[in-house]
Amino acid sequence: MQSIFVETKGELDVVNVTNLLQQSVSGLGSGLLHVFLKSTTSGLYVNEDDPALIEDIKDFIKRSAPSDARYRHDATWGDGNGRSHVRSLLLDRSLLIPVSRGSLALGTWQSVFLVELDTRPRRRELVLTFIKADRRWKNP
Repeated sequence: MQSIFVETKGELDVVNVTNLLQQSVSGLGSGLLHVFLKSTTSGLYVNEDDPALIEDIKDFIKRSAPSDARYRHDATWGDGNGRSHVRSLLLDRSLLIPVSRGSLALGTWQSVFLVELDTRPRRRELVLTFIKADRRWKNP
C-alpha cells in the first residue's frame, strides 16, 4: 500500500491523475489497482479527457447542488461547504482499475480524474493498493 498526494486549486478543480497512477503500477505486473480517496469533499471519476466535457461535468455538478441553496451543514459548522459534501455523492471515493503487465488497462479514451469540491485549495491523499493476479491466470 502507498499514498500519493494531489494539490488542488479549490472548488471544481479537475485534476487528471492517470499518469500518477500509471507511475505507481509501472513494473508491478498484472492485477488490480484499488484507489481510495481519503476525503468527504472531493471525488473520483473515469471519463474522456476533453476540455468541453470537463466543463459539462462541472456544470452538471453545479446544477445538482447549487451554491445558493440552503445547506444545514453550513449552519452547523459555519464552513460554507455543505454543497461540497452533497456534491461528493455524485462521484466515487474509490476505483478498481485492472493492470496488465505494469500498465493501467483503461480504454482508449479513459482517464482518471480527481475533482475538488471543497471551497478552498486542498492536499488530497489517494491510498493505492495493488492486488497481484494469481500466477495461474494466463494473460492473452
